[in-house]
Amino acid sequence: MSVSDPESYGGVLALACAVAALARRKQPIGGWLFYFFCQVLLGLTLIAASTHWGNYSSAEWSDPMRYFLFVLSSLSRVILLAAIAGVCFLAVETRARRWIVALEYTLAAYAFVTILKLPVDLYCFPSATARDALSLAFPLAWMVYFAVSRRVRRVFLVN
Repeated sequence: MSVSDPESYGGVLALACAVAALARRKQPIGGWLFYFFCQVLLGLTLIAASTHWGNYSSAEWSDPMRYFLFVLSSLSRVILLAAIAGVCFLAVETRARRWIVALEYTLAAYAFVTILKLPVDLYCFPSATARDALSLAFPLAWMVYFAVSRRVRRVFLVN
């Protein structure tokens, strides 16, 4: 692991989240539900720490169209992940079912933006295509979880 590359800690931190989720499995917000919240916060933290923010300066780009497509496709997902984290905080704080519905919609928006990003990747950033295609697993798997989980229905009350 390189100290200069925060993403290299991602696997270890994800494992730590899994251990914590396992230890909390009997708590209302435990198990997979806790792991989701932990994964969102971990992902947002790693993105903030590992993003080369200089890439968002137009001075770094010679092609204005590629710059526009880069900012539009990458920043939109960062903003959506931050929105997912905000909805998670509201859901945990209020235990209201409406925030789970909002979370499902936000995850759907994240998946939609990721799908829209794939042609941009193919055209402008081919090395990112496989990684972004795999990143679709995150919103899709969790949307299914929130739709079918008995724990989610039990913890987040209808109101």
